Amino acid sequence: AVFACYEVNTRQKTTLLCMAPLLEAEDDDLTARGHREFLATMLPRDYGVQLEQCRFVVGDNCSVNRRLATLMGVPLIGCASHRLNLAVKADMASHEDDLAAVHVLMVKLRTLKQSAKLR
Repeated sequence: AVFACYEVNTRQKTTLLCMAPLLEAEDDDLTARGHREFLATMLPRDYGVQLEQCRFVVGDNCSVNRRLATLMGVPLIGCASHRLNLAVKADMASHEDDLAAVHVLMVKLRTLKQSAKLR
């Protein structure tokens, strides 16, 4: 789960921003209807919030997320960072060897003493 923590009039506020459903059993339902039932149970129990208070769903544009948003009667906000990540991954696939070499170098330069040698 991801929460936003902030102050209003010197009072601490914590707001649930997003979460991933948890599986309790091997045969748990991963359909949109199953996600909706999970949220309808978990939100009031754990956060004192009703499902009807949700204003939107944020996620990638997969069929389950689209259906979940429809079942909840809220808009699906496409996750731009997810789309960007997929595009960058596809673009960088041809540079895997170079990226691996840079990663090895960065691991070696983690200490301040090692990075100072590059100056």
